[in-house]
Amino acid sequence: MNDSRRSHEALSLRTFFDDQIHHLQALIDRLNRPAHEKQQQTAEDRQIVESFVDASNSKMRAVHGYSHKLRAQVRTLYNHVLGIADEIPAPIILTPAAFMKDPLVNALFACRQDIDKLFDTDSNVAAYLHAHNKYQIPVMYALLTANKREKPKLGIALLGDKIIRDVPQQAVNFSAHKIHAPCASSAELNSALKKYLFDRVITLARQEMASRMISPPFKTGVNSYASRVSSLANPEVYLNTLIDYIKSPAKLLVIEKNHFKLSKLGIKLGCNDSQCANEFDIHELTWPGTTKEVILQIAYVR
Repeated sequence: MNDSRRSHEALSLRTFFDDQIHHLQALIDRLNRPAHEKQQQTAEDRQIVESFVDASNSKMRAVHGYSHKLRAQVRTLYNHVLGIADEIPAPIILTPAAFMKDPLVNALFACRQDIDKLFDTDSNVAAYLHAHNKYQIPVMYALLTANKREKPKLGIALLGDKIIRDVPQQAVNFSAHKIHAPCASSAELNSALKKYLFDRVITLARQEMASRMISPPFKTGVNSYASRVSSLANPEVYLNTLIDYIKSPAKLLVIEKNHFKLSKLGIKLGCNDSQCANEFDIHELTWPGTTKEVILQIAYVR
């Protein structure tokens, strides 16, 4: 009986001490978590900065402390891109059958055969399928971009039972459809979307800096060295100029959501117009130089 009681007491003590050890370990883990998360954040920031430098101008690495100087602005730019990506809706099904059912798909393409034609002729799709077994990819995920054009015209309209001619109308059409970042899952596409946006911002920044480098040209003669030192050919000047250029991310990439109601002929309709129409939302990106493109995530059933 005494032995039984002693065994029970020993078990209770072991359980008590185990609980205390687990509790202490949990406290230590909580204390260490902020430092661990900070280390992860720092590592991620460093990776983002290095990717940014690789894609823009690797000569900036000649500047002492370039990573530290770039980190805050590049992180802000990257977070802005993530926010833009979050506003783009989940993938829509893009098939010839969807042409008959989805108002957005119906408005984007002139006929359902154009959907298959796009995937049969797009170079990014061809490259992706060349590198993958087509039977392993029954559904291809991708980004789709297109140009939207609105043009005033005179057309025909119904007023009650009367046909009225030469009515001012606004025609909307979509062109230059292109597939980007084809992949095999929605999770891959989510990452590809962020990369596409970030890479595009960097490319446009690099092009802007290149245009500044060739205008005006370097001076020649006695002041040529001083001119070069103060020009964008100097990595430090380049770095500081680039930081100034990217410090306002909203100027580099903007997204707009617009609602449309279009007739089957692509004519803008008023909200009270009762004729057969496609009614949908589009998300349009605006890049520097007022370049715009419609963007959406798609899932193409092959």
